[in-house]
Amino acid sequence: MNNNKLWFLPGYVSWLTIAFALIAIVTFLIISNPSAGYPVPMGVRESSSGKAVPMMDGSVSAPSAGMMRPDYYPYPYPNPDVPVTDTREFLKIYYNASMQTRDVPALTRRVETTVRGYDGRIDNESSAEKYGYVSFALPQSKYDAFRTELESLVGNRFLKVNISSQNMLAQKVSIEEQQKQADKTLADYKIARQKVVNAHASAVQSLQAKIDATTATSSERASLEQQLANENASYARNLSNADANIKYAQDWVKGVQTQDATLLANVATVTGTVSVQWISLWDIALLYLPGYWIPAIFAVLAVLSFYRDRARVRKY
Repeated sequence: MNNNKLWFLPGYVSWLTIAFALIAIVTFLIISNPSAGYPVPMGVRESSSGKAVPMMDGSVSAPSAGMMRPDYYPYPYPNPDVPVTDTREFLKIYYNASMQTRDVPALTRRVETTVRGYDGRIDNESSAEKYGYVSFALPQSKYDAFRTELESLVGNRFLKVNISSQNMLAQKVSIEEQQKQADKTLADYKIARQKVVNAHASAVQSLQAKIDATTATSSERASLEQQLANENASYARNLSNADANIKYAQDWVKGVQTQDATLLANVATVTGTVSVQWISLWDIALLYLPGYWIPAIFAVLAVLSFYRDRARVRKY
């Protein structure tokens, strides 16, 4: 009977069973309280200075995620009501990816090479032993091929992608409204200038005819000549004002065209960021065995080892 109770004694429980049990308990505690275990992989956020800085949630904050606004709000149509029948799309794309790897510097270099391989531009880059970061811009025409190659650099478990896009149709409509107004204003000013020229020509012709035909006294002739001089002086002032108005309207038209070109160039450019984080073997295990699978496996191993010990003690 005594032999049947020997297996309850700690001395007859193998170290393997104890090890499995301890590992199960420790891994359970770590998973239950992640902050007490390994640090959560860092992402990036944008600081008040506008530069990217690490962020502890593995994502990208709203400003850095690319929800950038245009640096102008066209006057006088900042927020036009775009009818639903206007189905045009001027999509500005913001791409953000987070990658995990055991070799951060090497993967960061591969990201840079991939960006440049698709005619992209590196705007910001940093690389350290456990964290790397690349911000970039590239042509939208190369975007799909770029994504395919970039996202093949790591496995799906080690990749998180956040893509956002904004239809710049409202800004485009605003610019078009400005374009119409600027073109109309320029045309009106040109018509007004021509009226000034025509009115002056008619007045000069009339006064000159009176001067040439007059048989009046010299004082009357002098009065007509003074009227002609006053007309010429008034014409010079009015013509100068008309030319200034036309110059203003021409500058307005040119400014609107520049805004339109800037908007289209902005839409044709994809901006984005890629953050690269070092990943531990423990975190790799968690990717393949999420949740409480790891402590459960060690708990099962501990139980199986315990019954093996029990069977071995009973045998003797």
